[in-house]
Amino acid sequence: MRTIAKRSAATALAATAAVLAVAAPATAQNTSFDIVDEGHVDVFGVAYEDGALDLHIHDDEAGVERDPGSTALRVNPAAQTTVPAGYDFLGETGDDVWILPDTNVEGLLFAGWASEEVPDGVFVDDTLTLTVHDAWGDVDLYTVDDFGDPTVLFDSDQGPGSWDIGTGGHGHLNWAFGEAGGWYKLTVEAEGVLESTNQTVSTGEVDYWFYVAC
Repeated sequence: MRTIAKRSAATALAATAAVLAVAAPATAQNTSFDIVDEGHVDVFGVAYEDGALDLHIHDDEAGVERDPGSTALRVNPAAQTTVPAGYDFLGETGDDVWILPDTNVEGLLFAGWASEEVPDGVFVDDTLTLTVHDAWGDVDLYTVDDFGDPTVLFDSDQGPGSWDIGTGGHGHLNWAFGEAGGWYKLTVEAEGVLESTNQTVSTGEVDYWFYVAC
């Protein structure tokens, strides 16, 4: 049976300090967040167990699974960069933007998705769909091909964004935020069609919290 990690005393103290230093939005005032701010993390971790799909955060550095509702993913100041030419969906060329890249950079989150806890043969075409329904603030999720051309998966200015992932898989993407010094919330859902019954199974909508530090 899968379990969600419980906070250690040290982690809880660190989380409390971080939350005190950064005022949480009104809807999260009563939440004591664990803070994750660097290393490999599968933000959209998908699992299938006992007939149900589940979304969680798989923190590879700590070797634990975390509850999205009580975890703040912190974007450190080193993520600040400028919008490159040809990336108009991020803003004007040269504008400031904060990006968690799809490559491992020391001091930043190496953030992606994982479906390794979903066995092959359960869902039609061994495929699941991830949907970001909504976001607070200016958020873009995208991939970049070998030629440097981006594919936008979600743009908060355009509304919901969906993309397919394979079961038993793992991948990374780029996470861009338009401003520092504030909270962001992404509302996410994973779903798939069962091979045996042709019925759709969903995680329901799950909220993820990010804080972009100055």
